[in-house]
Amino acid sequence: MTDPTAGLAALEAQARGCVACPLRQGCSQVVVAEGRADAPLLIIGEGPGGTEDRTGRPFVGQGGQLLDLILAAAGIRRDEAYITNIVKCRPPGNRDPQPLETETCTALWLEPQLRHLRPRVILSLGNTPTSYLLGTRAGITRLRGQWFPFRHDDAQGGEYSAWLMPMLHPAYLLRHDSRVPGGPKSLTWRDIREAAAVLRGEKGPDGFGSLAPADMQGQPGLF
Repeated sequence: MTDPTAGLAALEAQARGCVACPLRQGCSQVVVAEGRADAPLLIIGEGPGGTEDRTGRPFVGQGGQLLDLILAAAGIRRDEAYITNIVKCRPPGNRDPQPLETETCTALWLEPQLRHLRPRVILSLGNTPTSYLLGTRAGITRLRGQWFPFRHDDAQGGEYSAWLMPMLHPAYLLRHDSRVPGGPKSLTWRDIREAAAVLRGEKGPDGFGSLAPADMQGQPGLF
């Protein structure tokens, strides 16, 4: 039986030498992932930013610091998550990854990563990972906060299932900082609480009703 930890470590080491697409020419290093193979939570973003490019770690810039606050507000530790991006090299000017870049990087690295992981919950942050994982062109503002079943083959020749929730990207929240009821941060607060409950096994994805009055009171200042 394949050791997922060893297999994932070998894959990550190989990915750090990738020069398969033009993005590598404009970045300092390949930012592969952070976390352990048996993490119950998988977080997939769009691509590294400037701080990530300098440090080699995903989600450590302003957006990453906000992500940490969001997770902590719901009682989720960062070390409970395996964190990666659709593309592993910083796009110029932090633009969205282009289709060819996404196709190349997911085929070479994300798909093998998914085979070595077995998360219970997946959070796709933003349009690009949500579109890829769900095979849809629907926008993130339409899909966020909903639960989708996700299945993938594993490294042992079998298959696993997880629950996937699209969420607004932290970079979007930085640009839309209001905590008004029904605003981006208020919705994210609701979404991350649901994700935490499913992650802990307190509820299933079908155990959440429509917005309760408390959910419409805005975001309480935890992030």
